[in-house]
Amino acid sequence: MRMKLRESLSISRLFIFLFLVGALLKGSMTDRSCTIRAAGRRPKTMLIDDFSSGISNKRTGTKWEFVTDRVMGGVSTGRVEFKEQDGRSCLYLTGYVSTKNNGGFIQARAHLGSENRNYDAHTLTGVRLYVKGNKEPYAIHLRTKDTQLPWQFYQAQFQTNGKWQEIRIPFSLFKPYSLKSSLDTKALRSIAIVAIGREFNVDIFIDEIAFYGDENMYKKLTPEEEWVIVHKGTEAPFTGKYDDHFEKGVYVCKRCGAKLFDSSSKFSSGCGWPSFDDQIKGSVRRQRDSDGVRTEIVCADCGAHLGHVFVGERLTRKNMRYCVNSVSLDFIPPEEPRTERAIFASGCFWGTEYHFQRARGVISTTVGYTGGHADNPTYKQVCTDKTGHAESVEVVYDPSKITYEQLAKLFFETHDFTQLNRQGPDVGKQYRSALFYLDEQQKQIAAKLVEVLKQKGYDVKTEITPAEKFWPAEEYHQDYYNKSGKFPYCHIYKKVF
Repeated sequence: MRMKLRESLSISRLFIFLFLVGALLKGSMTDRSCTIRAAGRRPKTMLIDDFSSGISNKRTGTKWEFVTDRVMGGVSTGRVEFKEQDGRSCLYLTGYVSTKNNGGFIQARAHLGSENRNYDAHTLTGVRLYVKGNKEPYAIHLRTKDTQLPWQFYQAQFQTNGKWQEIRIPFSLFKPYSLKSSLDTKALRSIAIVAIGREFNVDIFIDEIAFYGDENMYKKLTPEEEWVIVHKGTEAPFTGKYDDHFEKGVYVCKRCGAKLFDSSSKFSSGCGWPSFDDQIKGSVRRQRDSDGVRTEIVCADCGAHLGHVFVGERLTRKNMRYCVNSVSLDFIPPEEPRTERAIFASGCFWGTEYHFQRARGVISTTVGYTGGHADNPTYKQVCTDKTGHAESVEVVYDPSKITYEQLAKLFFETHDFTQLNRQGPDVGKQYRSALFYLDEQQKQIAAKLVEVLKQKGYDVKTEITPAEKFWPAEEYHQDYYNKSGKFPYCHIYKKVF
């Protein structure tokens, strides 16, 4: 079997070699190389708006609107207008951001494309804008088909300096808020310039905003890599580093880094090149090979030559073999699980910890003290009710398995949040109900849940306050109920959401 494959592959390589020599003699190789490079480039810029009076240059059909936190009960004020500044046609966002009533933002927002249709920017690199701001930090918000709720978005911040400046923000810097999924640049719905997170005066001109690409963003190739990836050569069989490679992970395009094949689809075919019986959906494009017989496979994102695909060999149940040059690939091992933190106080920290320990996606819990004014407090000191600390639990969790909102709901559903500075028989400020938020996203989620509870008729006494230093409690307090075999006496689950 292997000898037949080697003979067949040798004949194919000879055929390709003769084809390339013939093309070179005809003087067509230079033209072919240029065509491949042009097809593999990402566009430099896709203009969103330059705020001029004409509409022919507004490729996304944008229409800007002013949005304020008043839709969520806030009191921030402002407006959006179009005006000339320093000889430029600009979008002008002004106002004042107030954090009262759980508010904290104003924004100028535009829908991308027609309503409820995705705008595909996956071949581009990020957001570019020309701005003149008042030396305050601002943000860009992107919304996609995944952002169904008003408080869901992807955010990246930038700093203004009082002068005209070009800002470039790669898509990789946009962080999800109240979302599990990473940014899907194939499914964009809107973009916004946002003033958010703290009280300040807003004054920013935007001259132009666009999605940008960069043809030089691809990895620099060695001559061997360029011969295969650009000029569609073939590496010698049994020489590639991924031929006999079967670790868990993902194989990506050597040139642009796009994910192509999962390791679970790799199998040993004996042909001398890495073989896969499936691709990551939409990552590989098929096209007729220049020999007129075989089917070539290329990276769907950048057009890099990968190899060929063969059907009907019955080597696996999927009856498919993607035969790929090792030199066209890079390999990424599995990532370590991403973790996030949250801090909750709901009376005696033994009972609080008990329920969080049993939640799916929680990696670890630590009981301790926070929200006070003394360093390294002891349990005895905190019990005097004079240090200002609350008995709290620090939760480390996997955000791909459980969200902060789910944890916060569990917090409310396992104690009586209508009691002030007590929980059952435990009385004192150290037993208060409090959500200690670590970022703006946690703050907004906590405020939203409190508002929901108030609408349900509850007299909520829970504090929403910035997290301060967390001091772990003494060892004998850690994992108390698991060690003792007992059960919480004042933390009983009750569904309220």
